[in-house]
Amino acid sequence: MRVFKLFLLLVIPALSNGQPLKFTLNGLGTDTVYLAYYFGPKLYYGDTCIAKAGVCLFDGSKHQGGLMAVVTKKGQWFDFVHDGEEIDMKADSLNNLTATMQVRKSINNQVFYDYIRYMKKHRDLMAPLNKEMETVRDGSKRQEELRSLLKSHDDSVVAYQKRLIVQNEGRFISQMVKMSMDIELPDPPKDANGVITDSNFVFQYYQNHYWDNFNLKDARISRTPIYHQKLDKYFSTKGVMQVPDTIFKYAQILLSKMDWVDKNNKVFQYTVHHITNKYESSNIMGMDRVFVLMAWNYYCEPNAHANWISKEIKDKICERAEKLGRTMIGEYAPVVILTDTTQKKWINTANIDAEYTILYFWDPNCGHCKKVTPKLQTLYERKFKERNIEVVAVAKATGDDFEKWKKFIVENNLTFMNIGLTRDIYDQAMEDPRPLLEKTTLQSLNYSDTWDIFSTPRVFVLDKNKIIRFKQLSMSQLEDIMDKITGHGEDPKIFPIEDEPEDEKPEPDH
Repeated sequence: MRVFKLFLLLVIPALSNGQPLKFTLNGLGTDTVYLAYYFGPKLYYGDTCIAKAGVCLFDGSKHQGGLMAVVTKKGQWFDFVHDGEEIDMKADSLNNLTATMQVRKSINNQVFYDYIRYMKKHRDLMAPLNKEMETVRDGSKRQEELRSLLKSHDDSVVAYQKRLIVQNEGRFISQMVKMSMDIELPDPPKDANGVITDSNFVFQYYQNHYWDNFNLKDARISRTPIYHQKLDKYFSTKGVMQVPDTIFKYAQILLSKMDWVDKNNKVFQYTVHHITNKYESSNIMGMDRVFVLMAWNYYCEPNAHANWISKEIKDKICERAEKLGRTMIGEYAPVVILTDTTQKKWINTANIDAEYTILYFWDPNCGHCKKVTPKLQTLYERKFKERNIEVVAVAKATGDDFEKWKKFIVENNLTFMNIGLTRDIYDQAMEDPRPLLEKTTLQSLNYSDTWDIFSTPRVFVLDKNKIIRFKQLSMSQLEDIMDKITGHGEDPKIFPIEDEPEDEKPEPDH
């Protein structure tokens, strides 16, 4: 169901610089060479050249500035900085393009390749020291010596980077290196006795100043892998707190720093896409809320700022957000009113008086459900019932599935509440649903759409006020969570998480 299966290629407007991009690759002869541009971490086709005697010439005026690459038909490639300069570069070996590269014209690329070689030399020097650090005894004199050496190397790199940035102010290579650097963190405030008075000071500073090294209105930064890497890190456990509303808050703060009114602002476009995509496809419970909030605030009316994509794609995103929005954690659960196996007794989930209600959606034909449902019965019998935790199992029970559903309930002695869209109710609803609406709702009759049940089994945990608190859990996760929230966290586990079969783990909620 993912909306973002493929990245949307954006139309790149031409910049008029009229500068030739010349590349000589010794040993290539006459062959096809491609020019590619970065958008985030990926390379996309930009242009084609037929090399003559290893020489290839591209028209730089056709392409935006940023980090680009030259790629041979055999997949050999190297990066270069495109910043409105005339470029003349030569590589002496196809098998080692970067190491043998000579920059004959282009200050950006001379600095870029000097920087690449400097950083390689630094890594080579650091590697044996880091390896030794893994083996030395904690607190030993050698450990302190290694730490001092490593810090000295790191300090020399930072000094080199700072010089490069100042000496190349106004060039894109300066901005690229600046983006790659971590911000310098201040010491936390302390009282007269040296005791830290604000334990969150450094973390808050890090969050609030993370983007200080970025010109977020310069479209070129989206055309390097650096921005993607920093963006991905920021919206991870290494950046903002992984709480959906907090993530969205910082996403809005970041996006507000960009000139989003300009529909051609590629940084804004890339950032909106990346955050929305990241949390639509997250395996972490509850993170679909970020996707929904991003969709509502940037893709869907009346906030449809995403005017760089087609209406068809926007409609798909908004339709997905509407479905997920009904069953977000923290929201009131949609009511389900369906009958039991008698097709006469109607059960309304809103009227269930329990400390917690577990809604379990399943299908009697689902192989996974056949393994998992008896485990839910075990948990209900041995733990949940005595703690005032009710289980309502909602099954597909139309057509031939009706008899299979009833048989499975009997054979597995399922003593919790079993309801479903049964055969007769379904037939009646198809003929004329109006008489049924005196007892139930259209949302209940269409429960699979209301609850976005695209696969089974699906588990939701509702509190006593019928607010969704947890969802998309395996039986092991359900047992662990219900033990913890009912004060039984230390109880022995019937289905330990560490023993859970791989095929019983829940699918991502997307």
